[in-house]
Amino acid sequence: MLVRVKDILLALEMGSGLSHQNLSMFPLFGGAAPGLAYFSLDEALGRRLLEVTEVSDSGDVPNLKVTNKGEMPILILAGEEVVGAKQNRLVNATFLLAGLTSIVMPVSCVEQGRWHYRGKKFQSERRMSSPQLRSKVEEDVYCAVLEQRGFRANQSRVWDEISNKMSRMEVQSDTMAIADLYKSYDDQLRQYTESFRQAERQQGLIMAINGRVAGLELFDSPENLSKYFNKLIASYALDAIDLKEGARPTNGLEDRARAWIAELMEVPVHTHASLGLGYDIRLEAEHTAGSGLLHENSVLYLSAFALAEPGNPKEDAGLARFGLRRRL
Repeated sequence: MLVRVKDILLALEMGSGLSHQNLSMFPLFGGAAPGLAYFSLDEALGRRLLEVTEVSDSGDVPNLKVTNKGEMPILILAGEEVVGAKQNRLVNATFLLAGLTSIVMPVSCVEQGRWHYRGKKFQSERRMSSPQLRSKVEEDVYCAVLEQRGFRANQSRVWDEISNKMSRMEVQSDTMAIADLYKSYDDQLRQYTESFRQAERQQGLIMAINGRVAGLELFDSPENLSKYFNKLIASYALDAIDLKEGARPTNGLEDRARAWIAELMEVPVHTHASLGLGYDIRLEAEHTAGSGLLHENSVLYLSAFALAEPGNPKEDAGLARFGLRRRL
């Protein structure tokens, strides 16, 4: 199935940028067509319509069982975190879970030092993994999908990223839980998130850190973006706090954002069967990693990350941490 990301991006309009300290957002506006009706992970857990558990009493680190107990589909995004059970996990890919169905969902551990139960069911703390971590998972899953190994990530690489981030941000955690990063910077993160608001008709965003484009998040409607807006901003804010020392002027940032969109339009797209409804889509180029979900000829969600090119050490000191290529 051919997916033309170019056509999707050409239909968007980019609004004026908003900034708080070293984090900037450019809103993306689309048409007025309604998006698919679904519950988000947070909504479904809050309504007790979604059950997330270990696959067995003994557990299995790279897998969780998810059950939709209602009739409306549930969208679970790549990078969303669930907490509890034997250890906290992040979701490796985006899945649309049909009503009254179950799947075994590929995940990665984001709490290395715990393997014992804290309740039998997972909950949400309304948290999304940072783009630095998500971009690395995107690269690994892309390779795994091409090699027909499913939606698997490199667990060691996930732990290394969390450990390095904790070291840079001087956060101590008995279990090496990424949750402790967010909790340690709760006040600063709140200042960032309160500085950005979703505009009317906005269905996507381009984020920049330290005057450099970091990533894009796009949904099929403004209503569906609103389900995730705050947790997405917080995820980019965590990286912005981490990278503050690399801050630089934002002159010409809008032009750079538009140029990056133009580059993104030409990135090859690969489509694969998903574990739930729809089709998984993967974007991969020299300095881009992304993914999303296609359902009934509509892209429900698309994320893409700008991976910094190695070069001038002063120029790339910060965002180069978004990762170098992982070659097949």
